[in-house]
Amino acid sequence: MTEGQREREVRSLTTQEVDPRLYYDYEGRFIKQKLERDRMRLLPRVVPPQLFAPGGHSLGDVRVFERFTAGPISMLTCRFLDLAPGESTPLERRIPSLTAYILDGDGICSQDGTDHVFTSEDVVFAPPYTKLRITAGDRGLRAWIPESRLWHVLGLLWTEHWEPQRVPGEVRVLDGDGEWAGYEFPRGLLDLEDDLVVRPGADPHREAVFDARARGERLGAVGNRYDHFVDMLGVERERREDSPRVFPGESRPFEHTRQGELRYYIDNWAGLHGQDLDVAEYRIDAAERTGRHRHIAEELLYVVAGTGHDVHDGSEHPWKAGDLICIPPMTEHQHVNTGSEPARLISVWSHHPANEFLGGIEHVEDASTWTPA
Repeated sequence: MTEGQREREVRSLTTQEVDPRLYYDYEGRFIKQKLERDRMRLLPRVVPPQLFAPGGHSLGDVRVFERFTAGPISMLTCRFLDLAPGESTPLERRIPSLTAYILDGDGICSQDGTDHVFTSEDVVFAPPYTKLRITAGDRGLRAWIPESRLWHVLGLLWTEHWEPQRVPGEVRVLDGDGEWAGYEFPRGLLDLEDDLVVRPGADPHREAVFDARARGERLGAVGNRYDHFVDMLGVERERREDSPRVFPGESRPFEHTRQGELRYYIDNWAGLHGQDLDVAEYRIDAAERTGRHRHIAEELLYVVAGTGHDVHDGSEHPWKAGDLICIPPMTEHQHVNTGSEPARLISVWSHHPANEFLGGIEHVEDASTWTPA
């Protein structure tokens, strides 16, 4: 414990003052929620690239503090990855899983030393706490990476770096005998009360926890409810070993549904370890429209191709290729292609309590292309 930390602890034990950062004002929170709802109604349902939030994430970063930065959804955000031919991302490992839709190009995703080849229209998935590097092929690479903000709520947003990455100007890159030795975050940045040094590589405690999880064994016989939860650790290990890492677009068939032409990349039946998002694609032919429905979970879509508009609770919101479509919870919505070419929309929604326990879709109107068997 540093001298500064010791002094603060002494003050906290001897003072009667309440730190406002630790005080939860319930009445104030209700007012803040009302203000957030009012702000949400003012934000655009369709966010074009020129309105993307500055920095790495288009709708505000994965911390919940920056939700409602550009669009009216709270649980989801996204970023884009652009790599030149042969360029690689630095080797890193984090607890959240990775889900990436490959918009253009091809490459290799190395996960814990194993290479997984992908190309455009594929979805790449990496389970939690996986050493990860993405390398672009000869055509370069552009990928859309949707992300859930739930990991920040759980306090699990830490990333381990094995190689230096681009950092803001206030952060100092440390040098140790000519080799990268980590970062130093100065006091005052992000309300830090002391300088913070982050070293390269794994956090020993975190690595020990996940090493133990990776050794989880099935019980064989489950005799009570507690045994079931112990057995889940073995189930998790098996799922991790068997989890697909690339979902090729060419092998995902479109389904003719009352909501339109849909193909699912990742869903509840994908058998993934640590899955936090579902991924599907809409294909809407010229002058056609999807069905109209409503659900509790919010939804985020990226317009890969085409032009059209959404209808949200009766109001129209035009979109074009490159835009993001934000659908707030409990919003009746429909996608309409007003162009002369097919439109393609990539849709994601998150696995969180409102979706899992208040799931299901209220179907209101069939797609214009729906022909029941």
